[in-house]
Amino acid sequence: MKLAADPPLLDEGVPVPHRTWRSIAQNTSWMLLGKIVGAVLSLIYLGMATRALGKTGFGEFVIILGAGQTIAALVSFETWQILLRFGMDRIDEGRSEKLGRLVAFCMVLDLSGVFIGTVLAVVGVQVLGPFFGWSDSVKHDALIFCILLLISERSAPTGILRLFDRFGIAAFAETVTPVVRLIGAVVVVSLGASVRGLLAAWAIAEMATAITHWILALRLIPLHARWWRLDGLRAVPGEHPGLWRFAGIVNATSTFGLVGKQIAVLLVGASVGAAAAGGYRIAHQLGQALANISEMLSRATFTELMRARATQTAQQLALLFRKASIMAGLTASVMIAIMLLLGKLLLSVLGGGQYAAAYPLVLLLGTAAALDAAGVSFEPALLATGRAWLAFRLRLVSGATLLAALFVALEWGGTTTAAAATCGVAALTLILFGTAAWRAVHYGD
Repeated sequence: MKLAADPPLLDEGVPVPHRTWRSIAQNTSWMLLGKIVGAVLSLIYLGMATRALGKTGFGEFVIILGAGQTIAALVSFETWQILLRFGMDRIDEGRSEKLGRLVAFCMVLDLSGVFIGTVLAVVGVQVLGPFFGWSDSVKHDALIFCILLLISERSAPTGILRLFDRFGIAAFAETVTPVVRLIGAVVVVSLGASVRGLLAAWAIAEMATAITHWILALRLIPLHARWWRLDGLRAVPGEHPGLWRFAGIVNATSTFGLVGKQIAVLLVGASVGAAAAGGYRIAHQLGQALANISEMLSRATFTELMRARATQTAQQLALLFRKASIMAGLTASVMIAIMLLLGKLLLSVLGGGQYAAAYPLVLLLGTAAALDAAGVSFEPALLATGRAWLAFRLRLVSGATLLAALFVALEWGGTTTAAAATCGVAALTLILFGTAAWRAVHYGD
């Protein structure tokens, strides 16, 4: 069936940006502002949580949190990347109606992920419960938390905001999470701290952030009922050749990247108990606070590389890649300096004296985060040059190596050995992705 032509999707007041590598720095600056706010607030609410719950209670909390984030990562289609990969061409070609149907298609994918994730959560909680010694009440709390985390998926609206270069308001939307978590932590602790209360605060924060993202995204693209017609949704893969392949590979690649990091906390909890998992999570959280900088840089880089792919020459794309890589290297250096100078102080502020022994973990996991930061332009470069399958294979090797290393490390050496293994795998991943990205961008290999 031929789809009717409809009015333009975009208003004249919504500009289509065509900029250079400076956009990466500018967009990263917007996100950095939001992350700084979030980092400061997280020190407060996590410090409250660790002190109020104690080692065992906090360990139980982070294990449930890790389980929920693992399941969410498993079913996420990373539709924001799909929107940038295929939506950028639609903007440049002026095919606004096709972009609208693409947005609706991505929303359907996200909803499908919610349903699949719910089934996984039901099964996963029953399977994981005995390993962590969860009671029926704890399993119920974990299941509810996982479902709420899935419902708060915001990949599609995030993609819309980045597609139209609205990194400023996207940064504002992300600050909702730490603000609501802080308010929730204050309320929960004042009423009597509990794992259930903090899980509720975390879930409410995620849902509030998702609602904020959708409100802002719908101001750019008001949804139309015609986009949801079955014939229109069926036409989307045909209008965007390679969409299913790209979606499947990106989902698998993201899953191996994110799940590996979350499973580390679960493995520690299953191997040496909730208290040790709490200490590992504290160190991991500090490393991730630094890694947020690399994540912001990666997202800004991916957006601009996709824009360059649609509008610029191969030489310009290679220049953008080199400058982004230099910026990433500088970011990694700053991260290491912060970790060495302030790591012990931040650990004391966050966890108090009870987690002082976790400082070696902070150094190792912080170094791993810095290595990840140094290579944030590599995977986006592979995706921008049509090497999504290669990126998946490299991520598969990296994820499998990490899991194997963690199993061996926890069996023979404990949490410090596990952190060292994580650092070693991060170095291996940097080399693999760096070599492949450089060859793809400069030589077309």
